[in-house]
Amino acid sequence: MIPKTKQAMENSYKRCERDFVRIDSSLYREYQQMAYEDLESATKEESPRWVATKAYQALFLMCNSVLVRKLGFYSKDHNCIITALLFNELIPKETLEAIHKMLEKKDRLFAEIPAKESFFEEISQIRISRNNYLYLPKTLRNIKTPADRIIEEVRELIRLLGELQ
Repeated sequence: MIPKTKQAMENSYKRCERDFVRIDSSLYREYQQMAYEDLESATKEESPRWVATKAYQALFLMCNSVLVRKLGFYSKDHNCIITALLFNELIPKETLEAIHKMLEKKDRLFAEIPAKESFFEEISQIRISRNNYLYLPKTLRNIKTPADRIIEEVRELIRLLGELQ
């Protein structure tokens, strides 16, 4: 869940700080490369379960590449990655708006979600889809996004994140 207030964001970030792992910032390229490799691997999968898993992993790694490049640490925790990206304002407004427009075109947004939140909400949705594919039997899955569509969205998100300077 994304912290909604400034105080909640600060508290969340402080909790995450103990789990951040320091690393040389030049290694961000390796995270990017792993993200591209995982995305490519996802496109070759036949099982929707592994498509969603690998696509989410690619997005997770690309988000970590931003943290490594800009702050010199990574996180193994989904919520801490999102918190760090938000708290440190690492995704420029223009990129958030481009992501928002991309998601709007794909009918993935409700009008009331602001551009700043839509990217982070989408990451969470992709994670939830991945979890449904991984942990629930087919009969209990309530998948809102088919696996092939997850790949399309992740490919576009990774492209936009990879362009950050």
